[in-house]
Amino acid sequence: MKSIPVKKMIIVDVDGVLFKGHYLLYLSRYLGKLIYLRAILLCILFNIDKILIQEFVEKVYFRFKGVTLEQARSVYKSISIIKNAKETIETIRNNGYMVVLVSSGVPDLFVKDLAARLSADDGFGIDIGMHNGQLTGTVSGKLCKNEGKVHLIENLLQKHGFTWKQTISLVDDRNNLDIMQKVSINVGVNAHYPVRRKANYLIDSGNFAELLDILEIADADSYKAFSSGMRKQFTHSWYQEIRRKLLHILIACVPPFSHLAFNTTLAILFSSMIVYMISECLRINGFSLPFIGKVTNLSIRKAEQRGIAFGPLTLVLGACLSLIFFPITIASTVIWIVAFADTAATIVGRSIGKHPLLYNKKKSVEGVFAGWVVAFFCGCVYIPVLPALFAGFFSSIIESFPFKALDNLFIPLATGILLLLMGYN
Repeated sequence: MKSIPVKKMIIVDVDGVLFKGHYLLYLSRYLGKLIYLRAILLCILFNIDKILIQEFVEKVYFRFKGVTLEQARSVYKSISIIKNAKETIETIRNNGYMVVLVSSGVPDLFVKDLAARLSADDGFGIDIGMHNGQLTGTVSGKLCKNEGKVHLIENLLQKHGFTWKQTISLVDDRNNLDIMQKVSINVGVNAHYPVRRKANYLIDSGNFAELLDILEIADADSYKAFSSGMRKQFTHSWYQEIRRKLLHILIACVPPFSHLAFNTTLAILFSSMIVYMISECLRINGFSLPFIGKVTNLSIRKAEQRGIAFGPLTLVLGACLSLIFFPITIASTVIWIVAFADTAATIVGRSIGKHPLLYNKKKSVEGVFAGWVVAFFCGCVYIPVLPALFAGFFSSIIESFPFKALDNLFIPLATGILLLLMGYN
């Protein structure tokens, strides 16, 4: 059988990338609440750049003194691994990539065991002090040093005849920023904000198989391979867009609920904004609130993955301000317009739009017209035909401008003001 020449080396971080969580925190929690809280505090200090990786690892492991190797191993075995990790690693190795696992927090013997379990080529972790089958609370080796990963990878590249330009990294936190400056392709997996800003690609889905699509695009050696990867990405983006617009339409539930319980509806809307902002702050740092985080990851656009997705926030804020400042009939009208007309404009414009606008090439004449028609019918539910016609036209023009997420705020407020100026209330 003809062997496949090795294309590139893929460096895969373990904690937060392959592991759903961090080994140090899992072991700390196993040892008790106080040790766990201390480890969380140290983790926060590390993530905000107040302590370096060496100090962080040494201080956490100091509290592990007396832990038996079997206890440490049982915690390691209990940690969940990202979906499709083994299958993906096997596939990319069969296609000519070398896969190496690297960790600055997990003991070397466990990383090597993980590499064997996942069919990776090799694995490297930190060296832990041992005496009579117990941890001494000390650590050593290159990977617990401040620039240890860079030095280790440089040795691996030299040993296997690679260069940094033939290297791909899959990382999550700031301990890998120096590596990211050197490799050819960076993939952030459940990435913290500093990594999220610099990564070429992001995986937030919890499915490691997404790496296959990324490699098909980023490392394509033919137009056919590139086109295949792009088609998959396009399909995924359409799924996200449909899910996004289904959530967008939910704001149409606000008018009937506000008729029944106005103050309660406002309280729920404002509370949802607070919870959403907390969820977003966690998401851009590699964490996720149950349900909300998953829904967000399934519906946000690729361009929004690197920072806070403000679309849902401005959508709810627009509905709140409409209820507060406009009569209930106008408020209901403009909320329905932003719920249904904006959705129609996006779907029609993206699917059959052929004539881009002169002032916004990302929007089309077809999309604007669809938004106008749907906005008109939304208005007819609450107001007479003539005001509905003007409101529909005005809102569709606003939607056509490149306001990004702010259109969810500008459309209801500006259209509501127009209706007030027309003397309708």
